Amino acid sequence: MYSKLPKLVLRYQWAVTMNNNPSPQPARTFDYQGWREYFIVTILRITCVLGITVIAASFPTATTADRILFISLYVVLLIITIAEVKYSVRAFALLVMFFAVGVNSILAWGPWLDGNIFFMAFITLSALLFDQRVDIVALAISIFTFALIAALHQLGVYQLRAANAPVTMLIDWIAYTINFSIISAILIIAISQLKKEFAHVAQNMQSAFQTLATERTQLEDRVHERTDELESRATQLRSSASISRTIAELQDISELMEMATKLTAEQFGYYHVGLYLLDERKKTAFLQSSSSVEGKKLVGQGFRIEPDRLNLIHRVVEYNRPYIASDADSVNFLHDVNFPLTRSRMILPLTVRKNVVGILDMHSDQPQSFNMQDAEVLQTLADLVAISIDNVRLINETKNLVYQLEANTSAQTHETWTKFTSRHKPAYQYTPAGVRPIFANNKQDDTDGLRVPLILHGQNIGKIVLKRKGVAATWSERERILVEKVASQVALALENSRLVDETQKSALRDQVIANISARVRETLDIESVLRTATTELRRVFDLKEAEISIGMLQAENTAPRKNTSTLRLK
Repeated sequence: MYSKLPKLVLRYQWAVTMNNNPSPQPARTFDYQGWREYFIVTILRITCVLGITVIAASFPTATTADRILFISLYVVLLIITIAEVKYSVRAFALLVMFFAVGVNSILAWGPWLDGNIFFMAFITLSALLFDQRVDIVALAISIFTFALIAALHQLGVYQLRAANAPVTMLIDWIAYTINFSIISAILIIAISQLKKEFAHVAQNMQSAFQTLATERTQLEDRVHERTDELESRATQLRSSASISRTIAELQDISELMEMATKLTAEQFGYYHVGLYLLDERKKTAFLQSSSSVEGKKLVGQGFRIEPDRLNLIHRVVEYNRPYIASDADSVNFLHDVNFPLTRSRMILPLTVRKNVVGILDMHSDQPQSFNMQDAEVLQTLADLVAISIDNVRLINETKNLVYQLEANTSAQTHETWTKFTSRHKPAYQYTPAGVRPIFANNKQDDTDGLRVPLILHGQNIGKIVLKRKGVAATWSERERILVEKVASQVALALENSRLVDETQKSALRDQVIANISARVRETLDIESVLRTATTELRRVFDLKEAEISIGMLQAENTAPRKNTSTLRLK
């Protein structure tokens, strides 16, 4: 029953310290064999300390034989305690010493003194120190010893050595032996049950610790897997951020797409990355850039993918979600003849404001290289690429629109100022006599002095001519720059003045129209309306004659043709 315990080792692992280099603490173990060796050494040391006290106390009254016995046993006790001897030698020696002391007490006093204590210690230690049924043998030896001494004593062969030993009858020996046997049997049974339960608990603990060790190993494996996965995701995020920063600085769409495919292939280790853009109908996908040599050849050939419900790209565009396939799945994986080395493939939609504008096609020559976690990270990169492409497109469109507006503004400015200068005096000149206008017939063609054009919206609307006193006077670069700045302000001031003048005239026209309309609407009588309108038109335009005619107009000898109204102003 208990023979399993000598080699039963219960191990449990303490918590793992969490640091940069975690390592488990040394395992603490419970070894029953080691515990028994430690137990017997402790018992021997305690016996050595207490034994010398007992010998010293009993030495004056002890007989010579007792003194020799006690000293001999104590010497043996010291030897087995100090010397490196086997466990079995120590255990048997300890049992023999308790047995010898108990026999010596029985031989001297019979069943009336402390002999039964040593015999019970002899049986108890037998049960604790040995696995086999040594305790039963020890009980049998003790009973046999009692019986033998009792028989010898009752037959008169042997008399108790102690002079004042009580008279012992056969019934005393029988009662003593029965009591001792009952108490010893109870001890043996109790210790046996304790050892049995301890063995059961030990086995349960061993099973529990083994289960914990297995679960801990599995947990560590999962932690390592999760750590590797997180490191992989962090690397992917760093790569995506690096690619995004790089392409965000580009303003050319072709260069942006080329850099996006190249960096994606380099950072993530894919042997081919292609970028497709959809046409206006969102049906045909055109290959715009590629990271591989084969893909670049297809770009040069104007490679396109026509609409097909069975095509992978069409599925991605239609459902606006990633597509992942591997050659391990023979049903969903479709081999591309242009890329025969492909063993894993992931297609991501390029989405801007929930509209798919293209796709990012990634090929790997390794099996099962893509999963949904990769798709989540790379989809963010694909969206950033799509946004960058759309931003560059909007920037280019804005630039084109600005160029068109500038061109229209320049043309309008040229037309407006051409008409304006035809109705106004072309120039003014400052002379010692004052400021005077310069007409076309007075324009001089000399090139003396500093000439700075008046530029407005890219159009030359005039010029500033400055002349110094003296023949050899020159103008420095600083002065010329100053005059150019003044010229730009003069051009703006002239334009503002023209706009104010046009605004005032427009306001005056609107006011005249409003006044005439108000006067005309004052009456509902037709003649009054015509009279008022004629009077107001003559007054506003200061006319010699104003005529408004209504009615049926007809030519000579012809029938009336239509209803007509006529306005004549002179």
